[in-house]
Amino acid sequence: MKRIIKYLVFSLLILLSIAIYSGIYFDIPRDKLEKKYATGSSNFLELIDGSKIHYRDEGNSEKPVIVLLHGFNGSLFNFEEMVPFLVDEFRLISIDLPGFGLTGEVPTKNYSTNNSIQVINELTKNLGFKNFSIAGNSMGGGIAWRYAIQYPKKVEFLILLSSSGIYDSEDTKEIQKEDTESPVVWKLMRSSFLSYFLSYYTPKFFATQGLKASVYDSNLATYELANQFHELTLMKGSRRAILSRFSERTYNNQKVDVLKEIQAPTLIIHGKEDNIIPFTSSINLDKYIKSSELRIYPEVGHLPMLEVPEKVAEEIKGFLNKP
Repeated sequence: MKRIIKYLVFSLLILLSIAIYSGIYFDIPRDKLEKKYATGSSNFLELIDGSKIHYRDEGNSEKPVIVLLHGFNGSLFNFEEMVPFLVDEFRLISIDLPGFGLTGEVPTKNYSTNNSIQVINELTKNLGFKNFSIAGNSMGGGIAWRYAIQYPKKVEFLILLSSSGIYDSEDTKEIQKEDTESPVVWKLMRSSFLSYFLSYYTPKFFATQGLKASVYDSNLATYELANQFHELTLMKGSRRAILSRFSERTYNNQKVDVLKEIQAPTLIIHGKEDNIIPFTSSINLDKYIKSSELRIYPEVGHLPMLEVPEKVAEEIKGFLNKP
């Protein structure tokens, strides 16, 4: 009996060792990923602080500008499915925010919302834009509406796609009840010890599970897309940057009434089956933003611009082209 127990323990240790070893990935050099993914309309802009920002400039240069901001652990590639439906009527500037995509680690190690806002300022100034609309998904939505508050004269329209928000105490309790299926890796990041472990242990399973949790139709969580998420996370320095961004607490004490300061006409879109940010978050945004319109899509998850790109594009065109 003792021999059997020893054998089982030994076997479990071997299996555990294999599981841990298979999840340890080395950094991928930046230039290797740039060669693979910086295609088509990809550009890089070096900022005053030395940050190298990856962005795409697509569409009609004579038409109104929309700046596109991705969510946490995402990239500008999250908008690829939607862009073709908008290029004839708009100029589209999609940005890899500091810490993510092909921007990745930046010299300042500053991955805060405030720094992302400054990146938008410097990039749009460099491209010669005085006024533009801004659209953001998830974390990018939170950056977008805060930008609209800080620079009301610059933002013509605001578009929030399954956006992060800000809540009063009652709303927070209700939203927390619904937030039960967020990706495993996000839950692990809440532990300081485990988050350090994640800077080395990053199995592809995390990318696959995270993507499946983000979309309603699991068929959209393809191997190719999950692999792209995973490889961009592995770019040299990006894992530390992502973990740093996750721990940001700059706006923890911000009050919900700040949403009333948003002046730009706002289109709010949210998937009813969102497992990352419950759609009640957008109901809350619509309640406090003065000039807003809300769309809740059934059978859509956290990435509406990827899941139903044509539908979202038509909503945007209709909203921005109102007489």
